[in-house]
Amino acid sequence: YLALCGKDKAASILSNLKDLSLREAKVVLLLRGLALQQIDALRNDPRFEDKRRFIIVGNTECALSFTIVDSSIGLPAIEGFKEMLKQLENGRCSKILVNTSVICRDKSIFTVYKISSAYEGIKFLCADFNLPHSCGSDEQWKELLADINQNNASLDATFRARGLSANIQSNVYEQITRGANYQKWLYYIALKSKAHALSISYLRFVLDKTDSFEDFKTNILNAIIDIPHGDKRFQTFYKERKNLIEKISEHDIADFVFNNGKDGAESIYRLTDNTKTEREAIIAWISENGWKSEIEKIYPSLAAYLKKYVFKLPQNEISELLTEYFHDYKRQKISNKLEAQFLEKVSDLARFRKFNQLPTREQIIDAADKNNVYLYWLDALGVEYLAFIEDLAHKSGLSIKVNIARAQLPTITSVNCDFFGDWQGKKDKNAQLDEIKHKEKGGYNFKNKEAPIHLVKELDIIKEMLEKAATELASRQYKTFLIASDHGASRLAVLHRKEEKYETDTKGEHSGRCCKLPLSYSQQELPFAAEENGYLVLADYGRFKGSRAANVEVHGGACLEEVIVPIIELSLKDEKITVDLADKDKVAIIDYQEGIEIKLIFNSPVEDVYVVLNGKRFSSEKIDANRYSIRLKDIKRAGDYQADVYANDSLIGKVTIKAQGKSAKVNEGFDKLF
Repeated sequence: YLALCGKDKAASILSNLKDLSLREAKVVLLLRGLALQQIDALRNDPRFEDKRRFIIVGNTECALSFTIVDSSIGLPAIEGFKEMLKQLENGRCSKILVNTSVICRDKSIFTVYKISSAYEGIKFLCADFNLPHSCGSDEQWKELLADINQNNASLDATFRARGLSANIQSNVYEQITRGANYQKWLYYIALKSKAHALSISYLRFVLDKTDSFEDFKTNILNAIIDIPHGDKRFQTFYKERKNLIEKISEHDIADFVFNNGKDGAESIYRLTDNTKTEREAIIAWISENGWKSEIEKIYPSLAAYLKKYVFKLPQNEISELLTEYFHDYKRQKISNKLEAQFLEKVSDLARFRKFNQLPTREQIIDAADKNNVYLYWLDALGVEYLAFIEDLAHKSGLSIKVNIARAQLPTITSVNCDFFGDWQGKKDKNAQLDEIKHKEKGGYNFKNKEAPIHLVKELDIIKEMLEKAATELASRQYKTFLIASDHGASRLAVLHRKEEKYETDTKGEHSGRCCKLPLSYSQQELPFAAEENGYLVLADYGRFKGSRAANVEVHGGACLEEVIVPIIELSLKDEKITVDLADKDKVAIIDYQEGIEIKLIFNSPVEDVYVVLNGKRFSSEKIDANRYSIRLKDIKRAGDYQADVYANDSLIGKVTIKAQGKSAKVNEGFDKLF
């Protein structure tokens, strides 16, 4: 009591007590908690030398400390000053929590704390707790304090009780966006408390700059913006962040895309292919700024789409024409810009229409094996997607065989659907791709957004189709998943914005790409139009008057991207067939006139072997049933080259070719002598 009252009052009372006259009675003072200086004041009195007074002084240190806490905070405290004194008299030691207004902090000899909030209560109970108050609200700290009181005053025990100990770095985004508000906040507190031990460096970076739960989600999304892509931390941060927000919602990512877009040159490096919003932003950026090699890793599906697809037709001239044409077409579709040289090629093809050399879709399907075949009609699937489809098939472990055909003119569904109606087996139709291209419910409109962001949804639809194919084939109910289409579509015809200057006595249909055959017209005026099935069909990028412009793409005409359609056969791949380079040292020596020669060896007999390298097809010569020789005349420089190996029009695998000059080989042989 005296120690709590302070040294001045203690000295006064002790002075009175030592001079107290009680005749025959004795007074014993048990001075617990008073410092040595107060006791020395008694001992220094000269009267202690007589026989009536004496003092015994041992260890005067006292471990008592007092914490004044309001009952509303929720800490387990002694109620009232008298009850506290009673417990002290009974030997209570250590830290004393008490609810009282009697103790004066400024005078007490003991250390006296005051807890005025739940946050201070947590810091009192948990000695290692050092998070700032800004990390939570008063209500959140109060709930956490109650939680800690129920878990033996241990923060770690509280985390364990709430399931926040093991795998705390897993599913970060889900844990801060789903469930009860307190649980989400507590997860954030657990991360902050254990930040030093986290293995995800980007998460540590975000936590270090976040002092409020309300900012945590935003910082996970946006903190990467502060790091230039040339920073040595960037690649690690980028990969870790992509995993952290893998399941982020579209509306949450929109804020990041907006903020990221303020730094135009750097913004592309921070985008991922996790969300539709980001994928659209990537395409919009490319349309404005051009292609960057890093995009191949940022959006692999887009890179696969843009890869040059090498057509493999009996007519080599047509193969080369289609290979270059659609490679150029895809480049212009993604750049959203027309090239004058390409328009000249379209005009030439509109007059001569070389696609007439190709078989019709019906001819190919009629000749196909229909036993255990699932026919899948993807409306408006053109050949521009073949590189992407081939890549997906390879990743799904499917064998793919592609036939190239032409649609009937005009390239509208009503004159190109008999193949589906005549099919007797299992069949399905998917109109999503067609709806994306030119129907309002597709959700895209050229007038509102000129960038070709609809390509994102197109690739997603095709990916879903390949997943369905892989599932159906894995069930072993069907031997072949046959994909066919009624027609393709043209993005570039929409970009051209060309409407014909002349009138016809029939109105344009299908965005003006065709019209019912006029009663009279001059073929000299329309050398780029074809007559078929009672229609006059434009083979260039023009439009007849009288029809609404397309949303983002158009069909009905006779340009190559509208007419040329794929018939794709998917089946389970024979995993037993593998390919490798036959040369023992795997090094090809360059002949600067003839390029290099490689030999391929297969573990099973195969036929019709060829290699695709840098967008060109190279035929082979058969050595025996398992070995083939191929001359690659284009390789004149040393280096490593990766080539795709095909057999029977199916991608078997990839080989890495090491090309080396003759002089390097001689020097290497000389070095090995020593």
